[in-house]
Amino acid sequence: MPATDRIALFIDGANLYSAARALNVDLDFRKLSDHFGRQGRLIRAYYYTAIVEGEEFSPVRPLVDWLDYNGFTVMTKPVRRFTDAQGNTRTKGNM
Repeated sequence: MPATDRIALFIDGANLYSAARALNVDLDFRKLSDHFGRQGRLIRAYYYTAIVEGEEFSPVRPLVDWLDYNGFTVMTKPVRRFTDAQGNTRTKGNM
């Protein structure tokens, strides 16, 4: 890919997090961004994730804040809570 090609990066946060956890690896989003910046002209970097609203602490909030501060466009959606047929409360955060 020529270095003049324009690149947009779209990250599905929940799936990337699950894959990284399953592989027991830590993600370095600065290195990821730098890598694609070397492949061409990185014009946009989006990170999509669902967040739990109304909780005092969300484990994803520090990452979302860091990404936003470091040039990523963060697209969030509130998690929905529902009760399944067995009466268990579940959360769903499809993007």
